[in-house]
Amino acid sequence: MTGTLHDIAGEAVELLALPPLDIATMREAVQRLLGPAADLPGESEVDTLILQLRGHLNLLIPELEQQGGSGDPLAAAGIGEAHRRLSGGPSALGPMRHAILLARSVVVLCAHWERLAVSP
Repeated sequence: MTGTLHDIAGEAVELLALPPLDIATMREAVQRLLGPAADLPGESEVDTLILQLRGHLNLLIPELEQQGGSGDPLAAAGIGEAHRRLSGGPSALGPMRHAILLARSVVVLCAHWERLAVSP
């Protein structure tokens, strides 16, 4: 070992750190449902898209909360709505409508994340 315990611990934390959020990929996924040239997925693809959108929300929510989004009234409302949409399933709305609602939450949380990331 060439470093001190403090150096080694710092390197371990860097290795465990999650990569930054890929907002561009999240927005790209949303465009499949909400974009001006939306090409709605077939029934077999909707389940995969729902899983992808749920994954995006599960990454965005803790990041926003860590950035202080829970203390920001607008971000807190978006986080709360995303939690409600994650806890519910397609139910009577059907899978396509559920996917669209999840996509809208991704759009909102991406916007809050970008706003909070650049604010002092």
